[in-house]
Amino acid sequence: MKTLIAYYSWSGHTKMTAERIARVTGGNLFEIVPVTKYPRLYARCAIMAKAERDKNARPELIGKVENFDDYTDVIIGYPAWWNTCPMIILSFLEQYDFTGKKVHLFNTHMGSHSVGTELIREHCKGEVFDSKDANELKQETQIRAWLGL
Repeated sequence: MKTLIAYYSWSGHTKMTAERIARVTGGNLFEIVPVTKYPRLYARCAIMAKAERDKNARPELIGKVENFDDYTDVIIGYPAWWNTCPMIILSFLEQYDFTGKKVHLFNTHMGSHSVGTELIREHCKGEVFDSKDANELKQETQIRAWLGL
């Protein structure tokens, strides 16, 4: 088993969870970075995220995962925006072939809980598991139980 933890983090919360998962799994981290950064002011970021969602946009990304085919398991983390995943996650998914891979999702949020699974399943050919609330991934035992380690 070789694990990739790919994440987009606007505020830093998703990054912290991704790093915690990497420590437990020994997986490799990959930060999903947009060419055009999202505004730091939440209200402006929310407006931009909603416009992207409404247009079904695919924000351009910086960088690619090296040797993606070598990974058996991919963990994807993102903030919950407008009751789903940010469109930047779809940009990431559409760059790779997930066929035969196990895809675990987690999301951070400000009260919306686990979201984004169905949209991600529409764009990912791997075995996609339901998104996990990052608030339930604070302890090593929780992460191990979630991933069946």
